[in-house]
Amino acid sequence: MRTARQKVIGKGCYYHLMNRLAGYKNDYPFSDVDREHGMQLVVNFANYYLLEFISMCWMGNHFHIVLYAPSRDELPDNKTIAERHNSYYNYRLDKMIDAGNSIDCALVAEKMIDISRFMKNFQQAFVVYYNRAHERRGHLWTDRFKSVILDRMGALWSAVKYVELNPVRAKLVSDPADYRHSTWGWLSGSGKHLFADNFFKHMRHCKESVANCSMQELVAVFRGELGRIIAVETGIRGEELDRAVQKAKKGVSMPLRYLRRTRHWTDGGIIGSKEFIFNTAMHFVKERDKLLKRQLSCGENVNGEYLYCYKRLIMSSG
Repeated sequence: MRTARQKVIGKGCYYHLMNRLAGYKNDYPFSDVDREHGMQLVVNFANYYLLEFISMCWMGNHFHIVLYAPSRDELPDNKTIAERHNSYYNYRLDKMIDAGNSIDCALVAEKMIDISRFMKNFQQAFVVYYNRAHERRGHLWTDRFKSVILDRMGALWSAVKYVELNPVRAKLVSDPADYRHSTWGWLSGSGKHLFADNFFKHMRHCKESVANCSMQELVAVFRGELGRIIAVETGIRGEELDRAVQKAKKGVSMPLRYLRRTRHWTDGGIIGSKEFIFNTAMHFVKERDKLLKRQLSCGENVNGEYLYCYKRLIMSSG
């Protein structure tokens, strides 16, 4: 008999959510495209749900998500709820709700902060994608998703470190910054955190020592702690450990950040100078203003030369 999901009712709560594929223990079927699609699905659902996502990592056969589920007292007004809901459903007449209808808005808002509702919709969406992409049928997940309730002071900070260190402990990379299927890897490769506002809002209240940090300072402290854990687990001690932590805090050089973007050479659309990209892209993009507003990825190679890349990285196997 299934037991009821343990969820905190009446106040905001942090959760670590996870699930893994059904099948053999040492089978890792998720491809790079699968994992990126999973990440993109979470980002898409974050535009609808009022859950505040903080960290995420996709591995070869499972995923981790750390988030904050706000209480009813923290909900925005009915106008915001209705706009968020209607916009997500592209203003379909059968889905729209009226901001003046308090009952409908309350029902929708309740769903927007429900981790069970989110996980059901998200996991079903991923199964539909995965079965279609791999020409398979049937269930995908081994069981119900797991959820762990986290204390903000201490537990949240440690949980996010645990999630981001998964690829290192699985020996896929030696530095979590080199693993692109995670929020930390995304931040390290692009300079942007997928959930930057939430990361800053919640992580700086985990410890008194970072309460007054800027986002840049907070990232440096977190990077240093990841570096400390990796160093300790590889047997480094004493002064060498202190040096490793300080090195981690400083981050990596521009050339190394550029090397982390080497997938642009296979997944990018146009690579070169800004002028070259603009002139070339005009053959494909007819809206000049839209093209001018497009943000280009940029990197510096070891010779100090800047190159830009146009086109969002590929999310599908097509």
